[in-house]
Amino acid sequence: RTAAIIASSHRRPDVDGLTDSCMSAAMHQRNVDKNRVALFGQGYGSAADSASAQGAAYNTSFMERENDEHINLLHGKVSALKEMTIQIGNHVKEDINMLDGMGSDFDRTGGLLRGTMSRLDALVQTKDGRHMIYLALFVIGVFIVLYVFSRR
Repeated sequence: RTAAIIASSHRRPDVDGLTDSCMSAAMHQRNVDKNRVALFGQGYGSAADSASAQGAAYNTSFMERENDEHINLLHGKVSALKEMTIQIGNHVKEDINMLDGMGSDFDRTGGLLRGTMSRLDALVQTKDGRHMIYLALFVIGVFIVLYVFSRR
């Protein structure tokens, strides 16, 4: 650990504005160029080729950074869509439970109405029952008329 502290305190000053990492990258590029010249001959390692290789490397690294940014944007959008679909799924489950409850309530109400209708049918069959139904309809009609006139 002390060797790292000593090494960091004895860093070389910037040379022509290049930091250590830039210097090492430049040295690496020179080594690559030397190896290419050794393999393919003098014509291959010219300055123009070196400049175009550096431009291509810069272009490649720029495109990779841009792709990484796009990937991060897509990741954010996918995460947002995932969260939305989870919320929609939860909402659908709640709606299904509510509709199931309403269905059972309607079944119970239908059973009550069938029982009431069967009793009304039995009441209509008797002579006194008919008079009671007429009286009930008359009272309901009076209430409806009073309600309409009270609203105006």
